[in-house]
Amino acid sequence: MLQKNNAMNSKIEEKKKYLLHWMYDFIEDDDEPAYTNGDVLACDQVLTAFINDVAASEERFNYSWVVAKVEGLVKSLNEMNLKHDNQLIETNQREDLCALIELVVLASGHAYKHDITEAWREW
Repeated sequence: MLQKNNAMNSKIEEKKKYLLHWMYDFIEDDDEPAYTNGDVLACDQVLTAFINDVAASEERFNYSWVVAKVEGLVKSLNEMNLKHDNQLIETNQREDLCALIELVVLASGHAYKHDITEAWREW
């Protein structure tokens, strides 16, 4: 995965699993959830593609390229969230998503000085 740092890769996977767990949990606890298991799976696929794309590319050492990948991810998540009346990504999920993105950026070898998602994030 990213820079062959097993501890960091483990943190990325743990954060993603934690995030998705609570998205699924929300569905189970709601009689009429705003989204389905399939929507959470789609979110998982978008996140996994982002993580894998960054990990597999030699471009990951280029900060501007990584930021462009983050922008694409955030815009995809914006669309998914809007489709579900802004209920797919709640406050806790927002914080977990930002933390996950930060971990990926750090694992790419870049400093993370501020929330780079703010420029595009609508959740």
